[in-house]
Amino acid sequence: MIFKSHMISMLVFTLIVSIVLAFIRHDDGRTIFRYGLKLFLTMAGGVVVFSWIMHFA
Repeated sequence: MIFKSHMISMLVFTLIVSIVLAFIRHDDGRTIFRYGLKLFLTMAGGVVVFSWIMHFA
């Protein structure tokens, strides 16, 4: 799967990684969802900030 935007590729990667890490770390469904969402939002924020820095650098 190839995207034209590097940022979209990183967001897809972030989604996959956050799901896998949430399943590895927790057992309860609600906890998996909350941790995965928190992790995704944190990493997605980092992707947006880093993409913004790369755009203007």
